[in-house]
Amino acid sequence: MLNQMKVENYKFVRSAFFWLALLFMTVVGIYNGFKWDVTAQVRDMNLPFEQALPDMSFVFMPALFTAWFIGYGFSTRTILHEIATGASRFSVIVARIFPVIVASILFHASYVFFTELSLGLKIGFESLQLSNVHLTWIGTVLLQIIALECFFILIGFLCCNLYVGLVISVIAAFTLVNVFRNIFRDAAWYKYSFFHFVETADLSEMHICCIVAIISIVALVSLTYLAFRKREI
Repeated sequence: MLNQMKVENYKFVRSAFFWLALLFMTVVGIYNGFKWDVTAQVRDMNLPFEQALPDMSFVFMPALFTAWFIGYGFSTRTILHEIATGASRFSVIVARIFPVIVASILFHASYVFFTELSLGLKIGFESLQLSNVHLTWIGTVLLQIIALECFFILIGFLCCNLYVGLVISVIAAFTLVNVFRNIFRDAAWYKYSFFHFVETADLSEMHICCIVAIISIVALVSLTYLAFRKREI
């Protein structure tokens, strides 16, 4: 398993897709910060942070990367070769979980960080005051990102095909951001799920979201293994 992880991590670091996607999220963050209307808002650096952190507008990016990273292993028959040479299906999944989760976190972190950085260069950083509550908020969103990523990982291993996985993942991302948000926004199950990044620094709400995210991560990874174990490739 360690050798598999080393190989997949190497592919991840050398992936042009990843670096282009990260550059895209960086540019979007810089643009988002510089276009912030400081004349109409209080000069509060916490405000753009609190809006960018739960923003799911670009969830299609980790969805695309995950579908490509996992699907590429099927299209090149790399995964088939690993299994044929004695690797377990569980190790195949685990070896690919770490790179795509790291990528997803970096995409979102880049967007939030460069939004703050570009706005700070514009108005100064004096008003940025992050508390322990904000750190808890960041941790909660990170758990939700990991849970959401596990959802896209499940899709990738269910499809076992690069192009099918890309299409299904894009449809899923579009549905989460546009359809679910408009239809189920006030529903409790949606509010606390990883389909909706927590939007307030309410500790009780964040605790529930953390618990739901952890349960979802375990359930989705288990479901991925059970589904892939019986899948013909």
